[in-house]
Amino acid sequence: MDRGVRDILSMAIVTVLCAGLVTTPVRADATAGVSKPGSPLGYVRSLALVAPAGVDDDVPGVALDSYPIVSRTVTGTIDAFPISLPPEDKRDVYSVYLAPGEQITLDLTGPAGNFDLLLLGPNTVSVNAPRYVQIGDTAGSTEHICYTAAGLFGAGTYYVVVTTDNAEGEYALSWHLSGRSDGNVPGTRLESRMVTGTVDPVDDPDDVYRIPLEVGQTLTVTVTVDPWGETIGLYVLPPRWDNAGIWETTTDIWFCGDATLGQGSRVTHYVYVEEGESIAGDYYLDVYAPDVPVGYTLEWEVLPQLAPGAPLPPSPVKSDLATRTVYEMRLRAGDTFRGSIDASPGAWVWGRLYAPDGSVVWENTSATDPKPFSYATPAAKEGYYHLELTPWIAGGSRLDWSIRRATARVQGSDRYLTAIQASRSAFKDGADVVVLASGANFPDALSAAALAGAYDAPLLLVKPTSLPSAVVDEIERLGATRCFVVGGESAVSAGVASGVSYNTGIVPVRVAGPDRYATAAEVARRVVDRLGAEYDGGVFIARGDIFPDALSVSPLAWRSRRPVLLTRPTVLPSATTRVLEDIGATSALVIGDGNAVSKPVSLQVAAIVGSAERVSGTDRYSTSAAVARWGVARGIAEYRTIGLATGTNFPDALGGGIATGAGRGVLLLTRPDVLSGPTSTLISTEKSSIRWIRVFGSSKAVSNTVTGVVDVLMK
Repeated sequence: MDRGVRDILSMAIVTVLCAGLVTTPVRADATAGVSKPGSPLGYVRSLALVAPAGVDDDVPGVALDSYPIVSRTVTGTIDAFPISLPPEDKRDVYSVYLAPGEQITLDLTGPAGNFDLLLLGPNTVSVNAPRYVQIGDTAGSTEHICYTAAGLFGAGTYYVVVTTDNAEGEYALSWHLSGRSDGNVPGTRLESRMVTGTVDPVDDPDDVYRIPLEVGQTLTVTVTVDPWGETIGLYVLPPRWDNAGIWETTTDIWFCGDATLGQGSRVTHYVYVEEGESIAGDYYLDVYAPDVPVGYTLEWEVLPQLAPGAPLPPSPVKSDLATRTVYEMRLRAGDTFRGSIDASPGAWVWGRLYAPDGSVVWENTSATDPKPFSYATPAAKEGYYHLELTPWIAGGSRLDWSIRRATARVQGSDRYLTAIQASRSAFKDGADVVVLASGANFPDALSAAALAGAYDAPLLLVKPTSLPSAVVDEIERLGATRCFVVGGESAVSAGVASGVSYNTGIVPVRVAGPDRYATAAEVARRVVDRLGAEYDGGVFIARGDIFPDALSVSPLAWRSRRPVLLTRPTVLPSATTRVLEDIGATSALVIGDGNAVSKPVSLQVAAIVGSAERVSGTDRYSTSAAVARWGVARGIAEYRTIGLATGTNFPDALGGGIATGAGRGVLLLTRPDVLSGPTSTLISTEKSSIRWIRVFGSSKAVSNTVTGVVDVLMK
């Protein structure tokens, strides 16, 4: 995907460069500062990176991403012409981890002469046996590399080498690691019918979008370029991407080439995903700039399935049935699909219902009308079902149908296994990143929702001093290549982090501060750094001494990728004050009434960010319902998916809130033995929009009496 990979230089050049690399160990010092002007984080801190003797001369080098904010400059000195011992120091080596789709930008400036900049791929064992990704070897000592982790090399630890054959002196290496999820697979999910963007062959060469297609669907893609007469490229790529970041096939479905388009000119492409010839799944659209920066508008449409089934129309479905007709619907575990088929006098219609595996789970056994049917979906047969209507004697027909959505319980034998089940329910196809937090206490996990959302990741819980083996198994099932640990070592010990590394090969990145408020602030910085220009300026403010309000907003934080910052009820912590200014927040939603977050605190937040809105209820249950309504009203969430958890304890809702956010849903709280009134009212009012209700936790957390009441409300 990355054109830097497509244009890797020949091994003849590589051989020449390798000839100048020397392995004599020396001591090097490097000083790190923070983000360049114009970055989202407009403040400056520094961190001295001091490498032991010889560490910077070869792999693994000095780690660049050891500081929470991954945007800074390092300095160093290399010398090809020493006048005294020790011998020459002709290179400095640094290491940095790139997750799939992440982009690194490197800018090197040095003295007169010629300094070169090399980017080496994962599995490089030595600079004398390199895996070259890109080489900056322009004349002089000013070099630039921009690379998105993709294609041949995928995710892993990369190595940055500053080297020279004939120059000496001090250099400055500016680097920025951004979570450009739109730069590579899996890209940005297409949800609106029209998106606009800009691509730049130097620093933003690709914008990648993904869209799910089922067998039989037709995708229409239209690209309009701006300004007139510029050049743009478009790939349409198949769903053949694996978790290691490697394309299983190099064949493009369609490639428009580097087409020169005028203002308002269009390139339209049709992809018909036909049964037996193509596969269903996420397809990828790669818009790229071959020559110069260019703006574009991308419009798309997916036409309904023609085979094997058309979407089931609203009941009743009346038609003059002359040929075989197949309707499709998706059923989840516990759903009951019921109705009847009634043919006009003289007509005869035969009906069959097919499960996802193709087996017939119902067919009418009589010619008598109406023909009733009722089918309860077992857990093992979730998926797309097909209702076939075949006219044996053509004529009019009427299909009446309904789907009663049952509550589905997501649970394990303890809080750690429940979080794993929540991850499995929402991330069936895996995830590149996983977030870990303590399951023994709630504060760190409360702020982790936005971090998980920024990386499309689940949240798993660990014990403070031990790593459950089931968590290791889930990380491996997800296929994750990156891990964040939220909280200090008193919350999640160094031994647990080491256990992750030992068992999975992933070195976790810890995001923490000296207390819960500072940890939430560090998480916010990490989120905004990940999002870059995509950050919309919003934050959520909730009290940090109890859990319900922050839990209620966690699905919205995951979905909107807005940080959750914690406060004391009557005092805004200094760490929270600083981070509101640092990240450039422009709006805040305060969760809870004046007892949860006092009016003076709310006013102080408003004075910093510009506006602060409050959402609250009379108790934790009505507050959760109010938060849900707020999220749906602003388009962050939908009522299609409801997460339900106890409001008297925190563990089940920690992972459940993230899983609900991944499903674009809302989280409601209830008492363990009685369905809370505000939750009951919302479900009753919005039941026509609700498709799935997931209850997180066992019957001890949310009783069967409560789920029974929910089932009655949904009838």
